[in-house]
Amino acid sequence: MRCGGFSFVEILVAVAVIAVLSALLLPRIAGIDEASHAAVARQQQAELQTALGNWIIAQSSRPGGLAAARDAYTGTNVVNKLDLLQPYLQASTYGSLDADGDTVESPALDKANAYLQFSPWTVSSQQPIVEWKNK
Repeated sequence: MRCGGFSFVEILVAVAVIAVLSALLLPRIAGIDEASHAAVARQQQAELQTALGNWIIAQSSRPGGLAAARDAYTGTNVVNKLDLLQPYLQASTYGSLDADGDTVESPALDKANAYLQFSPWTVSSQQPIVEWKNK
């Protein structure tokens, strides 16, 4: 005689099926997480590159033109390049980035095992770029 419920064996089978499905799906979910951090980090790189271009346009329209902009970018009084770009970045983007000189890091970049670096701006180069560097 059966009293409407599940037997111990049925519950164990259900738990085993759930465990197997979880084991199969967990690596895929973890991969999505890593991919999303890399996408955020690439977006940060693109935003920095756009802000850098906007900064160069604004600076080169002042007296002294492009040469003055290059001097401001390469100047010894520049603690970090990110501070130059603050007016050209969204506050949330600027707040998530941490800079030291020419190097920029963020939580998303850390999880992507990378950092960003501002390239040098020489007389022979068109303009500096924000380079992706793997750690």
